[in-house]
Amino acid sequence: MFRKATPIIFRPLRRGAVGCSLRRGAAQRIALASSSSILSNGSAPFTARFKSSVAIEEEVCVPTLKPPFKKILAANRGEIATRINRAGAELGAITAGIYSYEDRFTQHRYKCDQAFLLNTEVSPVAAYLDIETIVNICKKNGVEAVHPGYGFLSENKNFAQALEKNGITFIGPTVANLETFGDKTMAREIAIANGVPVVPGSDDAFSTVAEARAYIENPANKCSYPVIVKAAMGGGGRGIRVVMTADELEPMFAQASNEALNAFGDGRAFVEKYVLQPRHIEVQCLGDGTGNVIHLYDRDCSVQRRHQKVIETAPAADLPGNIRQQILDDAVRLLKSANYRNAGTVEFLVDKDGQHY
Repeated sequence: MFRKATPIIFRPLRRGAVGCSLRRGAAQRIALASSSSILSNGSAPFTARFKSSVAIEEEVCVPTLKPPFKKILAANRGEIATRINRAGAELGAITAGIYSYEDRFTQHRYKCDQAFLLNTEVSPVAAYLDIETIVNICKKNGVEAVHPGYGFLSENKNFAQALEKNGITFIGPTVANLETFGDKTMAREIAIANGVPVVPGSDDAFSTVAEARAYIENPANKCSYPVIVKAAMGGGGRGIRVVMTADELEPMFAQASNEALNAFGDGRAFVEKYVLQPRHIEVQCLGDGTGNVIHLYDRDCSVQRRHQKVIETAPAADLPGNIRQQILDDAVRLLKSANYRNAGTVEFLVDKDGQHY
């Protein structure tokens, strides 16, 4: 039977950390009860590590090594914000979050040490895209670093620039990296310049369906139907529509553009030749910003729903060794050319003939 628990912080002692210190005032973190039936980390009985909830309240083990930042803000919502807050807590940093009025009862608001309400005069999505409000929250509350998570402002160079201008660290790629890879049309250009094969498609993003139609209907572009319309900015499967015939172009382009505008603040989209039944292979890389890049091998993300991955398999099964090596080499070469900093994923399509893009 579970007994009534006193909500407290629990932060495990990191390997190499020395001593414990008390952190109060974040009762929303996690509740532990003084019952031998409750397990810690699903293994040892709770009472084997702590005698009672009172003892835990009086001495909570946290890292005493200096964290990289005193206060970190998660500029996102939901599970990704919760994960950022957990990582910040494990580093011993004060964690901060943001939430729209509609999210006032959601979990991520209560999984940080401080939470700040966003602009209530705009839509919920627009609130998380409000750069000025988020930067002001950081300035007024002593935030030293911001982790953007994924989606929203994670690939927005203006957000990164605004933070850096105010002395706040953007935990992610450099502004130059965001300029290069945040805009997919620019990313295509640097890929072509470095000999990385790309799917035939437009070099520029289009603001209107008329521009997209003119491009597709020009035989010189070799981009006949079926095509795929993709948002110029952002990711996460948003702003993508497959267009099988000319009659479908106008509604599909409008849907992709509107979705991208609402999610990323930019409704432009570009057009590519649609590759039928490809495999979706990704390569995870790490870069230090000085041209040193390593890969962590590949994974198969072909099982998707609405252009979002459902299952990832690593390594990709039944991928010929020569194709795998070409993909790994292309991923590293691409990021090296841009002096990429941070973790990054290079995504490839592999068609039925084994050609990768």
